[in-house]
Amino acid sequence: MAEYEQAMKEITVMVDKTVENIKGQVQKRGYEAANELTNAVKEVLSGQRSGRRYAIRGGGSYTASAPGEPPAVRTGVLRASFQRRCCVKESEKVLLIYAITESSLKANGYLLGELLENGTKKMAPRPFKEKTVEKALPKVEQIFQRLY
Repeated sequence: MAEYEQAMKEITVMVDKTVENIKGQVQKRGYEAANELTNAVKEVLSGQRSGRRYAIRGGGSYTASAPGEPPAVRTGVLRASFQRRCCVKESEKVLLIYAITESSLKANGYLLGELLENGTKKMAPRPFKEKTVEKALPKVEQIFQRLY
């Protein structure tokens, strides 16, 4: 009987170590996924747009985004403001990983990204979130499908 109890203790220790190892790997992969989202949003917020063209003080011009296009880059501040983070929530037998990229950049007290994504009374939406997820999803799936 003592051999059985000793074997069970050893198995329990091995299982606990394996579970902790996997939790660490999952969190690391959450950061990898958040990094992919951040790269994707920066890519979506890059490039030419087809909206109205404006003259810029000091010379040059700027082409704004048309309604329905992702926001155009004028200064690059919004694009540069996105930061990655990973949030892990654990319950009894479930480990939830939230891979997040977000911008805290505000305009008149409101999150600029939300204003652009949803539009305002005076501006049609300039959606970019769905395109970001579509662009990042294949790589994010690969990250989490790797063996542990």
